[in-house]
Amino acid sequence: MNLLKINLFYILLLLMSAMLIGCNTMEATGTENDKNASTSYDGETISFVVPFQAGGGTDVFARFMTPYFAKHIEGEPRVQVENIPGGASITGTNEYANSRSPNGFNILTSSASSHVPFILEQSSVDYDLDDFTPLIGAPSGGIVYTKPELAKDGMENLLSLENELYYAGISPTGLDLVTLLSFEVLEMDVKAVLGYEGRGPSRVAFEQGESNIDYQTTSAYKSNVENLVEEGNAVPLYSLGQVDQDGNLIRDPQFPELPTIEEIYIDIYGTEPSGEAWEAYKQTVAASYSLNKVIWVHKNAPNHSKKILQQGMENLIEDTSFEEESQDILEGYDAFVGEELNNQIEQSFSISPDTKKWIIEYLQLHYDIDINKL
Repeated sequence: MNLLKINLFYILLLLMSAMLIGCNTMEATGTENDKNASTSYDGETISFVVPFQAGGGTDVFARFMTPYFAKHIEGEPRVQVENIPGGASITGTNEYANSRSPNGFNILTSSASSHVPFILEQSSVDYDLDDFTPLIGAPSGGIVYTKPELAKDGMENLLSLENELYYAGISPTGLDLVTLLSFEVLEMDVKAVLGYEGRGPSRVAFEQGESNIDYQTTSAYKSNVENLVEEGNAVPLYSLGQVDQDGNLIRDPQFPELPTIEEIYIDIYGTEPSGEAWEAYKQTVAASYSLNKVIWVHKNAPNHSKKILQQGMENLIEDTSFEEESQDILEGYDAFVGEELNNQIEQSFSISPDTKKWIIEYLQLHYDIDINKL
């Protein structure tokens, strides 16, 4: 009898344990479902993955945006930046794609160093930007400049120089790729010395005479190079331009007085540029500058969450205080949202197989870089 009671006791205990486990499971699932079914982000926290170390340009951009997100996203959620550096943004972007829940409470910022490896299918890339929904995007720009003594006789003379032009860069697979391709299109004989740790050191190399042709992004050019121009120590040659939604290279709106390389090419050679180098140049301008930074959410996040986030971005760009205070961070460019953003992404990240093949072979031939081993 006692044995029967003991057995019944243990059976009852097991049943109660199973019920408790079931209740706890339902509670966790229910909490998640409630979160997904909520109509706002009231009292919630959004994790904002920044795949760079703190203090860099993309991190500064992300941290500037966070209070405006909290202000304009319905429910005024707390937005917390999480830096995941490594692999020139690839490490953090991979983690976001593969490890972060697509519940609408995780967002990501990408930059040119995320975009170009993606379109080239670099072997270390384990993310697909097509699996993300864009929320807001921002352009940037770049200016190529040289020494006054080299520019005094005009672009045609500059293009005829052999073994006299030296460029200090970081890496041929980063933003330098656009500038290097501009030299390729214009048929300029430029020796690239790569391995510098940033655009700042590259500019210092120009100032110290280690190089005599350089580029800087819009904000860095305005901050650090325009004074060199005023002092007679530098001359701007061209802007890297912007690619519009029709795929045309246009002048940079921040430097409307400077020509694009297309205009220079026509002036020098009497015909429009064409061929794979030209197509590669336009493609990399689009992916690197016309959409320099994009903020995303998982495409398979709940639809209502995506709509709330997208509406928040629509509200954000209408905020006059954002427009005024973002001048330095966005370098004076207008942000993209909605259909305009989707169209720009389609233009920027759609690369033809021939153009992709040409860029990969160009990097292998000129810089001994195998995109399949990066």
